[in-house]
Amino acid sequence: MIEIVAPQLRVGGYVMNDNAEADFLEFVRDPNNGFVSITLPLKGGTELCLKVA
Repeated sequence: MIEIVAPQLRVGGYVMNDNAEADFLEFVRDPNNGFVSITLPLKGGTELCLKVA
């Protein structure tokens, strides 16, 4: 799903994902896809991603 949303998101936009699955994490953590990502210290593995490119 992130592959569909990412091109529509402006630089500086955020994506938050709860219970991030491996394919989502692989996409947002790949520098070629233009995101900076961090796992927040919340129950369930919440991922916060910022579009930088």
